[in-house]
Amino acid sequence: RMRRTGRAWRRAAPRRAVGGRSTSLGVACCLVGTAGLISTTWQAPVSGLRGGGATSSSSRSAGAPMRASSTTTADTSPDEAAATASPEEPKKTPPAMLYGTAWKKERTTALVVQAITAGFRGIDTACQPKHYREDLVGEALRILEETRGVKRSELWVQTKFTPLPGQDPANVPYDAAAPLETQVEQSIQRSLENLGGSIDSLVLHSPLRTLDETRRVWSKFEEAVDAGTVGQLGVSNCYDLRTFKAVYEHARHKPRVLQNRFYDRSGFDRELRAFCLEHDVAYQTFWTLTANGDKLRRGPIADAARRLGVTPPQVLFAWLIRAGHQPLTGTTSEDHMRQDLQAPQLAGDLKDAEVDAIAALF
Repeated sequence: RMRRTGRAWRRAAPRRAVGGRSTSLGVACCLVGTAGLISTTWQAPVSGLRGGGATSSSSRSAGAPMRASSTTTADTSPDEAAATASPEEPKKTPPAMLYGTAWKKERTTALVVQAITAGFRGIDTACQPKHYREDLVGEALRILEETRGVKRSELWVQTKFTPLPGQDPANVPYDAAAPLETQVEQSIQRSLENLGGSIDSLVLHSPLRTLDETRRVWSKFEEAVDAGTVGQLGVSNCYDLRTFKAVYEHARHKPRVLQNRFYDRSGFDRELRAFCLEHDVAYQTFWTLTANGDKLRRGPIADAARRLGVTPPQVLFAWLIRAGHQPLTGTTSEDHMRQDLQAPQLAGDLKDAEVDAIAALF
């Protein structure tokens, strides 16, 4: 079991040694433009592959127990229920790690089936045909249920609404000439059709040109949460704390995810990560390995990997989880999938001195 101490998740778990791996992988999401914000609520990892929670290896850590959500009774109108419900409560416990499906193209179905079979229980995609095949993620979900006995309700699926500037003009999944609110509605409907009728986490792929436009999109997102078809909300590609705060403070349903590139150019989002930890927002990382190869090859990450008998990428993922964050991995290697899934366990095996030394890098 894991417990939270301060801003980090601590765990005492058996160590499992895994062989070496390359560090050239790790891209899981696609940048779509304006520096933007995102949010989704992630909770700690828990042991075992229960329900929609855990996404690690055979023995995983997963989040805190799911809290009960409010329901509408015969004496309560939907509007009254929406007004009294806590907007911050996700429907499921998000997993410790997500499998990212950007740029997988025609291989998407096979790779999602492989990832879920390996032990992942969280999938990240987008309604953006330019870089994602959300429809093939849905096909993988159907195959998993029909042939592997993995129900959709056991998985945690995150998708995104991508504003028009991030779409391929020749393949927009909504009416590009429609009002912004209609574009959002049509994109959500397409995602629901692709993914089996429900969305666990809906993310704005990047903020729009103005705060007013971003708030208009967010209002449509909140209607989907009120309707029960979306569990929680977030934003991606937001590297400005003031922008993220503005969305957070205005929102009725608070962002629960901020998904960003984890790289030096943004200062590794130090201020944003602190804000996320203080406000129960899951900071999701992509480009985690590709952008940090120099830190993986030497220094405290490599030293900890040698001590534990694992690989540097496993240590970096483990440190991110220990720090309270939620990394994505986009590997296409089954071996690397299984290695990455060990990260929640390894998070508890890092010594405090190793955690501090790695933290100094970021």
